[in-house]
Amino acid sequence: MVIAFASAVVAAASSCFVDRRSSSFECSDDGDCAEFADARVCDTTTGFCVPQQCPADCNAGCDLTAKTCRVTCPGPGCNGASIDCPDGFDCTITCGASSACSDIDCSNAAKCTIMCIGTNACDNIDCNGVGDPTCAITCNGTNACADIECDDAACQIGCVGSNACGDISCADSCNCTASCTAQNSCGLVTCPTGCMQGLGCGGCNTCGT
Repeated sequence: MVIAFASAVVAAASSCFVDRRSSSFECSDDGDCAEFADARVCDTTTGFCVPQQCPADCNAGCDLTAKTCRVTCPGPGCNGASIDCPDGFDCTITCGASSACSDIDCSNAAKCTIMCIGTNACDNIDCNGVGDPTCAITCNGTNACADIECDDAACQIGCVGSNACGDISCADSCNCTASCTAQNSCGLVTCPTGCMQGLGCGGCNTCGT
C-alpha cells in the first residue's frame, strides 16, 4: 500500500514537468499567430505558433511573413563583416558610426534602404543583381561609402560630405537620382542616357513604362 501511494505521488509530481502546450498557440497559418506581440509564425509541422528565426544578417529583427529585415551596426554580428540582405527581402540597413559596416550586398534583395553615417561607415554597396532591387542610399560623412552599383530598378543616392561616395554606376537604372552636394562629394558618376544633372543624375524616370 505504501509503495503504491509513493508511486502515485511521484507520478503526480512528474506530471507537473510535462511540456503541455497551450491551445492558444495552436495554428493552421500565420494569421492565427497575429495576436502575439513577438511576431510569431505558424509552424505547420507541429501546428503551433513559434518565435521567428530571423536570417543571421537581420540582427535588429525581421518579419518572415512580410519579408522585412532590419540590420543595425554597430551591433551583434557586425564587426566589419559584410552584410547580405536575404533573397527577396526588404532590408533597412543602418551603419551609424565610423567603420560600422564593410561591403553591403543587396543584389538578390527586393528593396534596400541603406544609411551610412560617419567616416568610412560603409564599403562597396551592390544593388545590381538578379533580384532587381530598388535601393535608397544615404552616404553622409567623409568617405561614408565606397563604390555604389545599381541595377535597372529605381536607385536613389544622396552623398553629403567630402568624398562621401566613391564611383556611382546607375546607367541601367530606370530612375537614377544621384545627388552630389559638392564637387568632391562623388567619384565618377555614370547616369542613364540624358539624365546627367548637375554633379549627379536625375530628371528622368522610365520605371513601369
